[in-house]
Amino acid sequence: MGKKVLAWGVLVSLMVGLASPVLAASTPIESVAAIEQLLYGQAQGGPLVARLDKMEKDLFGETKSGALIVRIENLNRYIQSSDIAGPSLSLRLNAIEWMVYETVSSDQPINRRIEALEMGLYGGPQEGPILDRVNEMIRLLWARDTLKVASMELPKETLVKIRLLTEVNSAKNEVGQRIRYRVVDDVKVSDVIMIPAGAEGVGEVTEVVSAGRMGRDGRVVIDFGTVSAIDGTPVKLEVSERATEKNLSLEMAAGASMAGIVLLGPVGLAGGYFVKGKDVEIPAGTEFFVEVARATRATGLDLRP
Repeated sequence: MGKKVLAWGVLVSLMVGLASPVLAASTPIESVAAIEQLLYGQAQGGPLVARLDKMEKDLFGETKSGALIVRIENLNRYIQSSDIAGPSLSLRLNAIEWMVYETVSSDQPINRRIEALEMGLYGGPQEGPILDRVNEMIRLLWARDTLKVASMELPKETLVKIRLLTEVNSAKNEVGQRIRYRVVDDVKVSDVIMIPAGAEGVGEVTEVVSAGRMGRDGRVVIDFGTVSAIDGTPVKLEVSERATEKNLSLEMAAGASMAGIVLLGPVGLAGGYFVKGKDVEIPAGTEFFVEVARATRATGLDLRP
C-alpha cells in the first residue's frame, strides 16, 4: 500500500507539477472525495470512474479523456487555480457574489452557491453545465465573456478591518477554542480587490488568563490564522504595531476605549488582549483592525478601467 501511495504522489508531481491542496490527499479516491466536497458539500458514493465522470459532466457538460490522475488534477485546477487559462471557478463565483451581494460565501458548496445566485438573478436555478451557467452570469453583470483580474502582491502590514463573530472572554474561553470573524471592508491594492468584504476566517485561542485576586489582569491571546483572498489564496493575519496604532487612534477619536481593552502588538504579544484587573470581555459584533502578517501574492478582481 505504501508503494502505491508513493507512486501516486510521484506520478502527479511528474505529470502536473506541484500538487494542489486537494491532491495532498494520498490516493485518487481521497482526492475525488475532496473535490466532491467542494462541488456538492459531501463525498459521493459509487465507483471512482463514475464519480469522476459525473463531476466532469456537471462542470463541462461532457466527460474528458486521459489518465485518471490527470483528469482529477485538471478538475481541481479548474476549480481552484487561476492561470493562463483564466480565472478559477472559485474566483469567478466569489466575484459574482461580491458584485450581487457585496459579500462571499466560499464556505458553501459550489452547486448551492450557484443555485442561490441564479435564484436571486433569474428567479430560479438554470440548466446546463456549471461552466456555461457561471459564464452567463459574468456576461450579465460585466457585459464581457471573462473577468478582468490581476496578479498583485498584498503587502505586509496591510490593514484588514474585521468583525468578531465569536465572543472573546477570558473568564470563559479555553485554549484551542475557535474564534470566528468576518472581513468588514474590501481590501484593495491599486483598485484591485484582493480580500472581499464578507470573507470569513477562524482564529484560535492560544493563551487564557482569567482575572484574579490582587488585581491580576485578564488576558486572551489569539492566533488569527488566515483568511482567503478572493482567489482562495490564504492570507495570514495578526495584530502587530500598525493594527495596534490604528485601533488606538480609533478609540481616541471615539472618546472611549473598547471596554477598557488594550490590543497588544509587540513581538510575543501579537493578537493578545488584556484588561487591568478585570476579565477581557469583547462581545461578538465588535469591529477592529488586524494586519497582513507577510506579503502574499494572489489574483484579485481588477476594477480599473
